[in-house]
Amino acid sequence: MRGVERVLLIRVSALGDVVLTQPAVRALRAAHPGIRVDLVTDPRYAELATVHLGYDRAVPFERHNEDAAAVVARLPETSYDAVVDLQGKLRTRALARRVPAQRRLRLQKRSFGRALLSVVGYDPPLVDRRAAQLYLDVLAPLGVPGDAPLALRLEGAPPPGPGLRIGLSPCATHATKRWSPERFGALADALVEAHPEAELVLIGGPGDREVLAAVRAAARAPLSPEDVTGLPVPELARVVGGLHLMISVDTGPAHLAAGFGVPTAVIFGPTAPERWGPVGPPHQVVRRKLDCMPCSNTGGDACPRTDRNHACLRELEVGQVLAAAEAALAGGAR
Repeated sequence: MRGVERVLLIRVSALGDVVLTQPAVRALRAAHPGIRVDLVTDPRYAELATVHLGYDRAVPFERHNEDAAAVVARLPETSYDAVVDLQGKLRTRALARRVPAQRRLRLQKRSFGRALLSVVGYDPPLVDRRAAQLYLDVLAPLGVPGDAPLALRLEGAPPPGPGLRIGLSPCATHATKRWSPERFGALADALVEAHPEAELVLIGGPGDREVLAAVRAAARAPLSPEDVTGLPVPELARVVGGLHLMISVDTGPAHLAAGFGVPTAVIFGPTAPERWGPVGPPHQVVRRKLDCMPCSNTGGDACPRTDRNHACLRELEVGQVLAAAEAALAGGAR
């Protein structure tokens, strides 16, 4: 396809979803050398977008505090060949309609029938395509091949730190995606027993101090005093990129780590690794195999199966996670 020189993508949140747009940016550049690709996103991710994800410019959007007109006024281009809404929410759809563009494309994760069912609370997990593939599929009308590589390859990866630095990321917005602090504490003890030289770094967001404190209380092994709680995203990227191994639940820092080439072991419960899991070796997916998994696209506040009582993660053993972590470390030593 000719004539595609300026494209605006819209993906406001969350951290992991924004990181997962990187293969789409890479594919756009491969299909249209010299193209300019801009991103509308949450202000927290603006620097990440231009430094690590390959965007030319990032336009901040305070989606709860400003309207589409304010964002359009800040756009670096007066018009685009295409505006691509990779979020598909009411606010981003309204914004996409206001952007001067020749074409408008929008992410559609569900068929019309499934979308209607989701309105009444029936929203079965999407397991047929990875999130990054969904983004690529939206770009097909712009000449982007659907078989473009899906593995994350973030730019400007920080160098690994000295010794053996292992990140533990036990926190997630949705409670059902969390493995217990007691299990993370026991995992920390097992890691230090296997690797006495290792430095274990706890990683979480601004609302995660209670969970991280519980992990520290559960672990007998000494954990790094480094405070990686609620760091600005550029600083979080620096810390994550300097790790030698990341052990995480299904959350944004896991995608950051994989993008920087850090071996990951990612723990899955209610959500689908077929959609959200890391791509290819040395990365490892850790999960139990129950007939009720996956049960959610995003996780929730409580297990929907009262008869199972969150068995997907409650019964996940430390030894299984440790084995996956060791496999990831052996397969991708930095």
